[in-house]
Amino acid sequence: MNKSIKSARSTGIWAITAGLVLGCTMMLNPASTLAQGASTPTKIRFVVSHRSALLSTLPTYIAEDNGLFKQHKVSVEYISGSGGGSTLRLLSTGDVEMAEGGTPAAILAAHTDPNIELVQGWARSAGVMVWIADKAGGVTSTAGLSGKKLGYSRAGSASQWLAEESIKRAGVKDVSFVSVGGMGDNWTAVKGGIITAGWAMEPFLSEKIHNDNAVVVLDPSDYIQHYYLEGIAVNKEFAQKNKAAIEGVFAALDEAVEFIKANPEKAAEIGARHYKSSKEVLLSGIQAYLKNDVWNLKIDPEAFNTVMRGMIDSGLLDEEIDMSKLVNQEYLSERLRTPFDGQK
Repeated sequence: MNKSIKSARSTGIWAITAGLVLGCTMMLNPASTLAQGASTPTKIRFVVSHRSALLSTLPTYIAEDNGLFKQHKVSVEYISGSGGGSTLRLLSTGDVEMAEGGTPAAILAAHTDPNIELVQGWARSAGVMVWIADKAGGVTSTAGLSGKKLGYSRAGSASQWLAEESIKRAGVKDVSFVSVGGMGDNWTAVKGGIITAGWAMEPFLSEKIHNDNAVVVLDPSDYIQHYYLEGIAVNKEFAQKNKAAIEGVFAALDEAVEFIKANPEKAAEIGARHYKSSKEVLLSGIQAYLKNDVWNLKIDPEAFNTVMRGMIDSGLLDEEIDMSKLVNQEYLSERLRTPFDGQK
């Protein structure tokens, strides 16, 4: 009897002590204690091609700096990719959950790997990539490129197809095309007289226009109305298990685009913290991108089809594929979805 009472008293004392300790802990650090009950953001590793070098990635910085991902309960870890298939392969290996890379690479990845889904196009304009010449060379328009040389990056690249297809549609004769490499290599070749014009993208483009006597001599968007330079794909297994998180990333990027539209100067200030360019140069690029609707995230089916047909021209595909079955729009808000031909 006494033994039982002693045990009960001991239990009661321990319960009171534990309660006092917990109460003191909450008084000392209430935020930490309450946070344990809050939902933990879903972590997503997102590889983005040349993130710190291309202005097209600005919405990713806006979403990050403005806390938009956090509002959608996701924690995004960005990885800068080198572009092309190497970027998309990180999805297959499970090293990342999302990837943004060249649209041809994204299409091929989703077409050949059942665990990769193509969700969204990015940089929705052929004018994201243009060709610039040195004003001192005397060529200042597309018509003046007859008998001249245009540079592109490498065989099978978007720069090669855009250059060749734009010139063909423009009806300019006797233009030759040379594989030169990156934007810097192309501009060096222009200045050295090896080629007449080389490809360029923002903010490199505005830097050369403002500071190095460059002039745009070929804008593919004058001849190609629908195009995606990049595509965003996801790891299917992860996305299906974490649909709300994937939806949150796309919603945050959409909100970032709306912020840029409403606050271009503030967006340029934010961009200046991440790119090696001045606010003035970035603002010039932002205004050009807004004018060309580059960051419009509403799905453009014809843009995907244009890239797909270009892949056939380049030998990357043997035949047409049904893009309506390849692009999965379920992670996008209704406002951003667009039915392909034949879809309801």
